[in-house]
Amino acid sequence: MEDISNRDIMQAITELGQKVSDLDTRVANLEKELKQDIRKLDAKFSVLSDSVVETKADMKLLKQNQH
Repeated sequence: MEDISNRDIMQAITELGQKVSDLDTRVANLEKELKQDIRKLDAKFSVLSDSVVETKADMKLLKQNQH
């Protein structure tokens, strides 16, 4: 069995550290995109909700005018 040197261990730690750093960056980017998507979805939902309320109000007024 081949002995593992301190240099090999340090190299493995360095590589692992770089991979963790890359993952952290990817997670941060995904989090940023997700927050943007949530804000966009929230804005669309607000517009849709306003439209539904306005339509209901219009329908109520039309019904009142028919009587």
